[in-house]
Amino acid sequence: MDEKKEREMEELAEEIDIIFSVKDNISQGEINNFLNKFTELSEDDIRKKISEITGDNSYIENSSSGQKDESSTENIDSESRSEVKAEDFPEELDEDKIENVNDDLQLHIDELPEKSENNKVKSIFDDGNIPDVPFVKAEIKYGQLSLEWGWPEGIDKVLLCCRMDRFPESPSDSSASHVIREREEDFETGDYTISKIEEGNYYFCIYAVVEYENKTLYSEGQRRLVVNKVPQEIFYEIDLKRSLLGKLKSAKISLSAPSPKSFPKAEIELPQLVLVSKIGNMPIQKSDGETLFNVDYETLKNDEIIDFDLPTENIRKNMYVKLFFVDDSNSKLYRIVSPAKEKLYFK
Repeated sequence: MDEKKEREMEELAEEIDIIFSVKDNISQGEINNFLNKFTELSEDDIRKKISEITGDNSYIENSSSGQKDESSTENIDSESRSEVKAEDFPEELDEDKIENVNDDLQLHIDELPEKSENNKVKSIFDDGNIPDVPFVKAEIKYGQLSLEWGWPEGIDKVLLCCRMDRFPESPSDSSASHVIREREEDFETGDYTISKIEEGNYYFCIYAVVEYENKTLYSEGQRRLVVNKVPQEIFYEIDLKRSLLGKLKSAKISLSAPSPKSFPKAEIELPQLVLVSKIGNMPIQKSDGETLFNVDYETLKNDEIIDFDLPTENIRKNMYVKLFFVDDSNSKLYRIVSPAKEKLYFK
C-alpha cells in the first residue's frame, strides 16, 4: 500500500469512529462522501474498513450484491445488442413516407398544450423524490470552516442547517442555525465558509429546496459531521546540573500541558513520548538519532509539572535532544512545543 493510500486509510478510520460515536450505522450517502474525499480508496476499500471496525459484514455483502447486479445488467445489454441483425434494417427508405410521418408528428406537437414552469417542476419532483446533494466536503484551515457540495440536476437552492450538539432533526429545527444558498449560473458545486469557528463538533445537514405552488419542499437531507479540536499543547524543558568543575551531575526533563482558559480541563492524558539524541546536530525526526529516554502514558493535572531523571551516562558532549511522539498519529490531538535550540544542547 503506498503512503498516500495508507494515510487516507488512517483518516477514514478516524472519520468512521466519529460517525459511530453519534449514530449506529453509515449510510450510502456517507460512503459516497468518503469516495469523493479519499481519492485513493475504492468503495470496496471503504466498505471493508467499515466492516473491519464494526465487525458487521453486511457492509461488504451489500457491495458484492451491487456489483453482481451491475455485471448481470451489462451482460443482458450486451446480449440484446448482439441479437440485432443487419437484415432488420431496409437498404432504402421511401422518402415520401418519411415526409408524411414528419408532417403528422409536427401536427401532434402543435396540438400539445403549453406547460408552465410550475407544471415542469411538478413533473420532475414530488414531495418524496427531491434529490439530495450527491456529496459534501469540509475543510478547516486558518480558523475557517469551508463546506463544498455538489448540485443535483434541477436543484438551484439548498438550506444549510447546523447544530453543535447533534444533527438537525428537520429543516425547521429551531435549535439549528439556518443559511440559504442559491446556485450561481451553471456551477456544478456550491460552497459556504464560516469565518470564525469555535472548538467543538459541527453537525451539518444540507437540504435541497424546491418551491412549488406556494409550498417549500425539502429533500431528506445530506449529513456531514465536522470536528474542530484544538490540539493539546505539550511543553518540555531540559535541566542540567553540574559540579564546580563542570562535570555533569544530573539531568532531567520537565513536562507540562496547561489547558487553554477558553476550554479548561481538570486532567490531561499524555501519549507515549520519546526523547531522541543526536551528536552534532538537532534531530529532525525520530530516526535521525538514538533513543535517550522514553515517557510512558501519563496523566497530568492542569498546570502541573512532572519531572523525569535522564540517564547521565548516555549524555555526550556536542549532543542535541528533541522530544517526539512514539505514535505519529497523536500529532492530530497533541502538539509538542520545543524550547529554544540552545536549551536542547549539551556542551
